[in-house]
Amino acid sequence: MTISMGPQHPSTHGVLRLELVLDGEMVVKCTPDIGYLHTGMEKL
Repeated sequence: MTISMGPQHPSTHGVLRLELVLDGEMVVKCTPDIGYLHTGMEKL
């Protein structure tokens, strides 16, 4: 089973999305998808 987890509020779009592959309740694989962030974020 593959689940996409991500922000649930409209004002937090494009921050981070996790694609999880599950085997029952165990997380088998987690692929992060870093979306569009503010360009000032790279300075942190």
